[in-house]
Amino acid sequence: MSQSTAPTSPTAARDCGNRSSWLAGSSSLTLATLPDDVLGLILQILCDEWLVDIHPKFRAQPRFDFERCQGEYLLALSSTCRALRSQTMPWIFREIYNWEASRGTVWPVSLWPYFKTVHIRDRTARNLRNLEISAETLNSLSMMPSLVKLTLRLESSIPSDLLHAISLSRSLLYLEIHQARFDGEFSSSPLPFPALETLVVSTAGFWGVVGQEDVERTEQAFNVDSLLKAVSDRLTELRISGDLISTTFPSTAWSRLRKLVITEHPPTPYIPVCDIVSNMPLLRRLEAFYTLDITGDDAQRRSIFPPFHLGLGGESGRALSNCCPLLSCINLGNLLPSDPIFAQLPPSLSSLHLRAPVDPYDYVKRFPRNASRPFNENTLPCVLHTLRHLQDLKVLCLDLESFVHAALIHHIGLAFPRIEVLEFGLPRYQCMNSPSRFNPADRNPAILTALDLFSHLLHLRIVMNFPVIYFDRHYPREVTAQWFLRGVPTLQTVSFAKMTGIYLSGFHEVSWDRWDRGVFDFIVPTSPPTPPPPEPLPPAETLPH
Repeated sequence: MSQSTAPTSPTAARDCGNRSSWLAGSSSLTLATLPDDVLGLILQILCDEWLVDIHPKFRAQPRFDFERCQGEYLLALSSTCRALRSQTMPWIFREIYNWEASRGTVWPVSLWPYFKTVHIRDRTARNLRNLEISAETLNSLSMMPSLVKLTLRLESSIPSDLLHAISLSRSLLYLEIHQARFDGEFSSSPLPFPALETLVVSTAGFWGVVGQEDVERTEQAFNVDSLLKAVSDRLTELRISGDLISTTFPSTAWSRLRKLVITEHPPTPYIPVCDIVSNMPLLRRLEAFYTLDITGDDAQRRSIFPPFHLGLGGESGRALSNCCPLLSCINLGNLLPSDPIFAQLPPSLSSLHLRAPVDPYDYVKRFPRNASRPFNENTLPCVLHTLRHLQDLKVLCLDLESFVHAALIHHIGLAFPRIEVLEFGLPRYQCMNSPSRFNPADRNPAILTALDLFSHLLHLRIVMNFPVIYFDRHYPREVTAQWFLRGVPTLQTVSFAKMTGIYLSGFHEVSWDRWDRGVFDFIVPTSPPTPPPPEPLPPAETLPH
């Protein structure tokens, strides 16, 4: 007779007891009696972002993703009983705005332990009214014990007392400052930021990447430099607009920085990327996505129009591996094929993304056709030749002018046969002028022949920047995925995606539909099947005469 095994710890015993009592009382199961982990999953689903897409309240209005209260879906549930109220409170108040707190009041102290993300605005896009940031609100920020992330979006210059109050928070890990303006009075007090790890400073606003015209540039450069020097020894990630990078930036020491993302416009005056990262010895991921400015006048756009230069040629050009020996992933955008930075990429690089980002905030104006620089059959071979030293490359993502072109894939396969992840993207401005029906594979056998050059290819990803993905009704996505998997024996997954968020300087959300080899019940034959032997003839004496 086998003996039952007792729980090995008090926690395990308690879990077993809770599960047994839950199953025993399942006949009268309610939300209030569910185990905490199960109820937590249900509440998380109710707060998920997909509700914003299907709710008629949001479908009928412009989507302001930066001003929405996901917890509002739980308000009715929280009023049903005391047990559910205590369970839903952390979800309802985990993300809040200063809409009501701006009226001279402050959030109740009893709610502060629930606040994880706080958004501070001086103007709301929903109601188009100005908001006053009260002194009580400022003082409360440093006393919220669970505050992890704070975002600022102000039309005026950031007040020095606001920045100082934020810096006193002992739990703040992420600080995001959008439509940033720093030409006001800057705090002379220390900015400790004891726990800060990620800083985002962006000049982009609600309707474009154009900064405000009346900014005092010299004073702003000095104040931004002071802020960066105050946090440079503790940041692990920095996302910053090129507009805010001054000539003193390369002299700042970044002893812990692992990820740097430079967005919007290039620095003025020009600073090559190798100089920008010269004091970042632990840097592992670098993104330099400069995009055009489609909201300014022609004179204003002329200096910030792609293609952009990132590298520095001649004897002054330095290999990125000299200053950043740990770099493994680099994302670049809107470059000339002759940019010196291609030759300066580290030989040990494992992931390379070459994109053609645009600024989609201005929905009224049409995108100019020369808005970005995707690769084509003329420019891609030149770039691949320059990148031939990247023999350890495993991931390659490209924006192509001709979406899935057999000749282009053939060039890539000859240069990087050991690629494991291959991703193609079509720039958004082209998709907006493309036919309504689109089949990326077009069942062209030459594409499969080109993909056979990749001896280690595991994952094929195709990004289509359509508002909706259109496929020919005869070749839906699953048929195209199956066609790829049948034709390329090494492939494990095929994924199609459309852009679902802001495609600005590399910051975008992608919704993937993935097909795995396991979902199809077919086996790719390695050799032609052997025909069965013919049946033997009957003995001669049995044959009719």
